[in-house]
Formats: sequence, structure tokens, C-alpha cells
Amino acid sequence: MNTTRRNAIKQCFIITVGTALVPACMQDKTKPSIVLKNVNLQGKEEELLAEISETIIPPTATPGAINALVPIFILRVVDDLYTPEEQQQFVKGMKAFDKFARDKLEISFIAAGLPQREELLTGILDSNGKDIPENIKSFLKTMKKLTVQGYMSSKHYLTKVRVYELVPGRFHGCIPVATSIRK
Repeated sequence: MNTTRRNAIKQCFIITVGTALVPACMQDKTKPSIVLKNVNLQGKEEELLAEISETIIPPTATPGAINALVPIFILRVVDDLYTPEEQQQFVKGMKAFDKFARDKLEISFIAAGLPQREELLTGILDSNGKDIPENIKSFLKTMKKLTVQGYMSSKHYLTKVRVYELVPGRFHGCIPVATSIRK
């Protein structure tokens, strides 16, 4: 077999790219996408949070909650800013909501269609205490609040929808002065 310099470089390049891509392809899907210090979540639970936020703000002409990276914002806020008791309450509420959704929909919330998800969320949030545990209501109210807050602080919203100005007002440096104060 005749090995040329070009073939040797090409094979080295293929091996190098392959060794870089294999770990990315073998990534564990049970771990969350960001490193959390205080909250212990699995990948499926992060996916549930993403689907709840996407149901609250679905994609239309503007990107939805997932494209605006709202689930990562929610995880970061809960992990960094909530007290340990609030974090435990949030995780317990999320697990209770997952079980409640499976019982009501007879499938997981993630596998349900958008109309079923919307109906379930509005039914829980609009109910007057009818057979819905308080931890589920509290969890969904927190999710709704954080989803809206995360979307309104996303890059897309602040650059395309409501343009953020660091300093309000404009500086007009070249305005002619009509009269002089000196006499």
C-alpha cells in the first residue's frame, strides 16, 4: 500500500476530529445541561421544565421559551437565588406536577400535545382549590413567573421586541443657541 503525505495528513485529521466528536455523541442525557450547585435534577426533569415553559410561551413569529433559553434561566435562578427550603419546595412541586399530569393525561406531560398541555395548565392555574394540591399550584405559579421574567430578559426580547436603552434620552450636541446670555 502506497501511503502519500496527503493521505497520512487526511487520516490524522479524521482521527483527530473523531476523537473530539465521540465524547459529544456519548453525552449522558440524564444530566442537566448546566452545572447546578444546590439543586439535584435529572435530564428528564430539565426537559419537563423546558416543556412547561414552552407551553406558557410557545413559538409564534417570535421564538418560544426554549429558543430564548428560558429553562436555563429558571434553573440558574432556582439554584443561585432561592433558599434551600424554596429549592426543595420547587423540586417537590415539580415531581408532584409530573405525577399529577401523568394521572390526568394518562401519558407524560412531555409526550402530550400542546392543546392537552394548555388545558392542563390553565385548569390548574385557574382552579379555586378544587382537588389540586397546593404544592402543584405553587410550583406552576413560580414557573409562570420565572418563565415570563426569563423571556422578558432574553436577548431576543431586549433587542427585537422592546429595545433596551442603557441611558434613556438622547444627547444632542450640535444645537444652535438662539440668544446669548452675555450683555
